[in-house]
Amino acid sequence: MSDRKKAPRKQIRADERRRQLLAASLRVMKREGIAAATTRAICAEAGMPHGAFHYCFRSKRELYAALLASDIEIDLDAVWPELSPEADPQENIRKLLLAYWSQVEADPEAQLVLFDLGSFVLRDPELQELPGQEYRASLDRATGYITRLGDEAGLTYLCEEHTLAELVVTTLNGVAWSWLAHRDSAVARASLTQFAELVAGLTRRKAARPV
Repeated sequence: MSDRKKAPRKQIRADERRRQLLAASLRVMKREGIAAATTRAICAEAGMPHGAFHYCFRSKRELYAALLASDIEIDLDAVWPELSPEADPQENIRKLLLAYWSQVEADPEAQLVLFDLGSFVLRDPELQELPGQEYRASLDRATGYITRLGDEAGLTYLCEEHTLAELVVTTLNGVAWSWLAHRDSAVARASLTQFAELVAGLTRRKAARPV
């Protein structure tokens, strides 16, 4: 008998397995469509046993919800140091919009899958509330960014922040959908630059506090 010990199997944390399965499901959907993304196909793509799926997700519904949520997990923290209270509000807003857009633009096929998935679950009575949940989460995240911009750039808004967030989310979705049709990034960025001007028109600088 050999005295050599077998190397211990590398343990993968549950959150990392979940991340890998989400990435695998997105790859399958990009390549073959949503219907092809069975639990077995997803696990095979991820190089995991079939049972790993239900270790990480209670159901396909939970997987779909997590995929739809990935559309709102774009992180804008890196752009905040570039914003300035002294800058024109339009320029600060434009930087935020384009920072978001650059991450959308980096993977058009993923964006197409997310649009397709939203339409797919709307046709299923057991899943059709998922896009609404994702939309509300998008609004909450956008509202948070708008509030942060107001605080850090010294701005007030001429409408409720939640209403402004609805305008921003709807516009970004519209620009993304149009871009998927024409794939002209210059047009998309010009649209967002123009939109930044419109949003800036709904802002006013906060009055300076008396010394």
